[in-house]
Amino acid sequence: MRLLYLLLGLVALLSSARAQDWTTEDVYTRHQASVLQVRIIDARGGAKRSIGSGFVVSDDGRLITNFHVVADFVHHPESHRAEWQDREGASGPLELLDVDVVHDLAVMQSPQLAGRAFLAVEGNLPKMGERIYALGFPYDLGLTIVEGTYNGLLEKSLYERIHLTASINPGMSGGPAVDRAGNVIGVNVASAGDQVGFLVPAQHVIGLLTRDEAATRGELMERIGAQLRANQAQYLIDLMQGEFASVALGAYRVPAALARYISCWSQTDQDDERLIDQTELSCQSEDDIFLAGDLNTGAIRYEHELRQARRIGRLRFWAQMERDFTSFYGELGGDRSKVTDFECHSDFVDDATLKRKLVVCARRYREFAGLYDLVQRQVSLDDDGRSLQSTLVLTGVDREHGLRFARRFTEAIRLERP
Repeated sequence: MRLLYLLLGLVALLSSARAQDWTTEDVYTRHQASVLQVRIIDARGGAKRSIGSGFVVSDDGRLITNFHVVADFVHHPESHRAEWQDREGASGPLELLDVDVVHDLAVMQSPQLAGRAFLAVEGNLPKMGERIYALGFPYDLGLTIVEGTYNGLLEKSLYERIHLTASINPGMSGGPAVDRAGNVIGVNVASAGDQVGFLVPAQHVIGLLTRDEAATRGELMERIGAQLRANQAQYLIDLMQGEFASVALGAYRVPAALARYISCWSQTDQDDERLIDQTELSCQSEDDIFLAGDLNTGAIRYEHELRQARRIGRLRFWAQMERDFTSFYGELGGDRSKVTDFECHSDFVDDATLKRKLVVCARRYREFAGLYDLVQRQVSLDDDGRSLQSTLVLTGVDREHGLRFARRFTEAIRLERP
């Protein structure tokens, strides 16, 4: 019986020690060997192409970082190599095992990291206002720790993110953010400045590390393409489940905020000398998926421009509308090595409520079969002195789901009154 009491006392003591909050010094001291700088090296020049951070998560030397940190290595493995370096200057090669491109994560491995202290990953989220510690290598200045506050998951986010009040600076991407017990609850991913940082929730790290064998078969680029196709299919199907939210814009009814992660903004030209009355309504998803360089994908945006002749003749008015309608090609980034040129098809649509000209343009992703950027533009033709121009942009969608959504979007635009 005495032995039982001693054991119970020991368990209580250990539980108390685990529950005790770590200080900033504790976190840094205990985790400094597990947090590393991740370097992508240009093979020809022999110097750094990009840098980020990462952290060891297993006894066999696996390491977690961001996909965007290692993107050059993913796209051009023949001309880049990946390395880790610790705060003492020791370094070694890294092999890429798998990625979760939707959540901006990558898992790598180095035999030289086997047996090194690793961090525990916690899928549960902290309480609002709880102290969080982010670690990484900002601006190539060495290992740094910053304190911040957990502010919950972003409400307006298509891709789940934690809002952290802390300075997440360039170079810290891929580093761990830990709670007061020293467990990883997120991965540094982005910053909006002014102490506004964002983390990938740790549950996605757990998901990446525990994927079944079937999910990791095939070439890496094929797996990335499959992730992107599954992601776009899911959110477009979800958007089309119910009625489109709409608002009145002059005489028309147009799609507005279709989901919680889509924000809309409006403005009206107030210039007393204006020749055309103009009101714009712009809506877009709050985030997207990094692929490479200036190419992002997995986003939706649309805008409506209502214009009416004020102090201008109708011929000049429609000449201006025609110039504006044909000048938009979608500033979507990406060079010719990543995407093809846009190909367009135009038609005239005359339904029960509205006559309009419709143009649909698409460009293909060269590395990911079956994925396209789609731009759909339409202009109303129901009135000589009034024009509604609507533009829909979908990035990284397949033909089936993209065109189905575009058709539904077009049908949601209607004339309510003459």
